[in-house]
Amino acid sequence: DDLAQEAVSALAGVYGTAYTFGSTIDTIYQADGTTIDWSYENGVKYSYTFELRDTGRYGFILPANQIIPTAEETWVALLKIMEHVRDHSP
Repeated sequence: DDLAQEAVSALAGVYGTAYTFGSTIDTIYQADGTTIDWSYENGVKYSYTFELRDTGRYGFILPANQIIPTAEETWVALLKIMEHVRDHSP
């Protein structure tokens, strides 16, 4: 959760977009058999899912003017996670 909080804070620093972090079932919905399940079962220590930007207004089809800003803010969150993994892996 500490790393997820850092990633969410970094993301919010770009455009102020507020994201929630936590387990998928607690923050979004129940989803069985996901890539997260597979990765944990196969020894991947850090596995995350991002539900991007929209809060239900557009579904999974963001307006074109939100695609680049979403990528920009998500990139800083991913970078935070990648740096952590780099610095804390054997």
